[in-house]
Amino acid sequence: MIQEDGTNIDTNQSEAKSGKVNPANAKEVRKFTHGEALTNCRLDPGGRFAFAGAEDFGVYRWNLETGEKVIYRGAHDSWVRRIDFSVDGDLLYTSGWDGRVVVWEVEPATIREVLLPGSDDGENSKEPVEGNSERKTELVVDKPVRVIEAHQGFSRWVHAGPNGKFVATCGNDKVIRLWDARRWKLKKEFAGHGRHPYAVMIHPDGESLISEDLMGEIFIWNSRTGERIKELKSGMTGYDNKFQADMGGARDMAFNADGSLVGCAGITNVVNSFAGQQDPIICLVDWKSQEIQSHLRTKSNSPGVAWGVRFHPDGFVVGAMGNQNGKGTIEFWSLTEEIAEDDSDAKKDSAGCEQADAAEVEEKKPRELKPFHVLDVDKAVRGIDFTEDGKRFVVACSDGSLRLYQM
Repeated sequence: MIQEDGTNIDTNQSEAKSGKVNPANAKEVRKFTHGEALTNCRLDPGGRFAFAGAEDFGVYRWNLETGEKVIYRGAHDSWVRRIDFSVDGDLLYTSGWDGRVVVWEVEPATIREVLLPGSDDGENSKEPVEGNSERKTELVVDKPVRVIEAHQGFSRWVHAGPNGKFVATCGNDKVIRLWDARRWKLKKEFAGHGRHPYAVMIHPDGESLISEDLMGEIFIWNSRTGERIKELKSGMTGYDNKFQADMGGARDMAFNADGSLVGCAGITNVVNSFAGQQDPIICLVDWKSQEIQSHLRTKSNSPGVAWGVRFHPDGFVVGAMGNQNGKGTIEFWSLTEEIAEDDSDAKKDSAGCEQADAAEVEEKKPRELKPFHVLDVDKAVRGIDFTEDGKRFVVACSDGSLRLYQM
């Protein structure tokens, strides 16, 4: 049965019974606000809190149910572009463009209530403040567990490994570092990137690392020996002629649940990056073959940046886009359709090339994929993260809003 709004009731009921979600049903259910543009966002493993970095150098925590807002500050003096959590969910890791990685408690025992300037404290003020008689306060955490001077220049990334033993970081000193997660003692360094590495992840098997730099080069490393196993050209690069600068690289990176795929979100075809004239792109790397499997493109082909990528538990890929026009999109790509197309193409190739010499077969190029659904957002989206069950997600926006969606 089709409702007036075009929704298929039978399809929705079938999806509800199967436990799967339909991106077409995604609705914004809550919006939290901040006075400065947000730079990214993450949900804690328990799904209670959303964290976001902001251009005022703070890190903010919102309780998704109550809306309570807490600021983590005093340790970074630049933007925080990456947030991660310890495996047990107790610790928060933030990496900033000041070269630092800071460790915080997700739920600190002490949260100070600080009176905001210009507020009436209700006790010491003898006369009411004109136009502002309310007592306004903010909740502040300003005592981190640990501060690590991790890199010279920007500390671009921090990622906690799956077994809880190690944390990986990278920065503008062109070095990947692997740290002991308990004592933060440096265990190993990985050198070889010619330009700034933007992202690094520890594979779920704990045996390998993957990193990408601003030239779009992806390196796969043996985490024990430090040996570089593979080099891939993602296509996520470009030269900005106006500013005479190389641009590109991953703005976000994520593995799927079993580690068989890794997604890298960023830009390509740069014309003028500072004016937003470049194409957003998400590259998918097949871990088994260690090759670029697919290039995910936006529905509209609008210039902008792919700021986020996530693999949904139901098997599709989700990307967060900030467009040149100041607006954003959340886009969804099907991997099951991709597999079906791959199987069909493989049969055609097999039938037509049975007698061909292997040397004559052209190298397979990444498949170009378009999304099956697009959710428009009225502001540029700078980050995205899902709850573990995939039913809710948050996005960080350029207007300082953090928005909660339900599917």
